[in-house]
Amino acid sequence: MLLLGRGRAEGITYFGGTRDAVLSALAPRLALWLVLGGLTIGYAPQAISGVKVLFALCLILLPAVVTYSLAHRWKREALWPRYITATWWTDWVTLFVGLGVALLMALASPRLLQSAMGAMILNGVEFAYSLWLTWYVARIGLLLRRGQAVVLVLAILGSLGLLVLLTGLLSPGQRAWHEFLYPMLVQQGAAH
Repeated sequence: MLLLGRGRAEGITYFGGTRDAVLSALAPRLALWLVLGGLTIGYAPQAISGVKVLFALCLILLPAVVTYSLAHRWKREALWPRYITATWWTDWVTLFVGLGVALLMALASPRLLQSAMGAMILNGVEFAYSLWLTWYVARIGLLLRRGQAVVLVLAILGSLGLLVLLTGLLSPGQRAWHEFLYPMLVQQGAAH
């Protein structure tokens, strides 16, 4: 993870390309989804909570579907299992980068970390790094040209954006992803 996270291509060789490797990489995401899904339904046992849980599952699995479709189109489907395994594991590196940036900000200026500007900086760095890492792992894992890797990243972003937009159109006023991630905060806010 750390090799790929630092832009070292040899890091891809440490990831398996088997069905078991893919499922092992997916397991932590599904475990987190199950816990957060249970909290969401537990705090608001309504039909909309079930929709939010399914929405979150779609957000987790949609990039895999999109990237497999592109890998198939580009005749790279044999490389896809190793690529998706590496992608799902290296996504966690983004959290570590965020923690590192937050620590540096806290050491430099604790007030900055608590401000809206600090949140923008932190989110901006995490988002930019995540985009680069997605592009890089796609390039290395699927042996893509730079432009193809950009198309893959844009396809992922576009599909996720469409899912969020569709959900917003079908259920105005709902912020499904936010409410899924923070079910207790949403319930506390509704109580006030």
